[in-house]
Amino acid sequence: MNSCHCLHCFEDILEAGRVLFKLIYIKIKMTNTHTSQLDLNLLRVFYWIYVERSVGAAGRQLGITQSAVSHSLRKLRETFGDELFVRAGSSMLPTTKAMGIFDPIDEMLRRLEGEVLPSTRFDQAAAQRSFSLAMIDMAEIVFLPPLMRYLKTHAPRCTLQSHRVGNEAMVNALETGTAELALGTVSDIPAYLYRQNLFQHDYRVLAWVQHPRLAKKKSLSWHDYQSEQHVAVLTGTDHYLETMTLLPKGIRRRISTTVGGYLSVPWLLESSDLIATVPTKLAEIVATPGSPLKQFPLPEPAVPYTLHSLWHPRWQNDPAHRWLRGVIFQIMSRYPAVD
Repeated sequence: MNSCHCLHCFEDILEAGRVLFKLIYIKIKMTNTHTSQLDLNLLRVFYWIYVERSVGAAGRQLGITQSAVSHSLRKLRETFGDELFVRAGSSMLPTTKAMGIFDPIDEMLRRLEGEVLPSTRFDQAAAQRSFSLAMIDMAEIVFLPPLMRYLKTHAPRCTLQSHRVGNEAMVNALETGTAELALGTVSDIPAYLYRQNLFQHDYRVLAWVQHPRLAKKKSLSWHDYQSEQHVAVLTGTDHYLETMTLLPKGIRRRISTTVGGYLSVPWLLESSDLIATVPTKLAEIVATPGSPLKQFPLPEPAVPYTLHSLWHPRWQNDPAHRWLRGVIFQIMSRYPAVD
């Protein structure tokens, strides 16, 4: 047997031992629990309920039934002596105990899947990979720059191909292979697609800083809002605003101009008396101090929309794809959490 090969095998065994030792240490850190009752499957159930805020969605991610997830959640509650997740409307919100143990569990799972199980490891520093993404234009404007910066620093040989598509075309892009991951606000998601809820966001109203009627205002009333002429955007986020917030309140916009995406909105508003309602993060980017635009909160809070990442089952177990999903979730974690 080749001595060099034996040496590499021995080094691999030593590295696995070091990783396992750290995993045991992490497990010990989760005090006041019957850790001997924990197994990898239970930890994965905890992880996906925490990420998705939903028992059903966690089941879809794990490929198991909702009742199986509920059974595992009962075992987790018994093990930790805590509810871990409490229902609030349609969401499962983590308790302080769950929030406290998420990081060590997340680290444990990442190390198990990334180091102890070498077949699932993606070497971001050395890998040469091109990722194809489908995004609504708002996601491309807001989230593509930090994703590119992350790749430049941590995965310099990986590249991105972004396809700007509307929400209605995202499912087709995933089915045909045009994109391997989609970021959008798709309302009717086929059951066979995997989905991860990334975050919820609300809306802001944009106007020119020298708007003839709004320049000196710091807030808007619904009367102000309905009196002005609007730029409307033909996207799922704008439709969601209309159907979930404005129409139930009896609010009607005087729509002067309709556009296919958010990219042109800042230029349409500048030097005009038009206003537009856009996602908050986009407003924060285009209406900075010294810019020609200012932003207002809506007169009342809107029903927030959810941005999803979607992917076809063919990519579910791909190591590079799993890594990309984790990176995107990490980047999104700086924005408001999904309720």
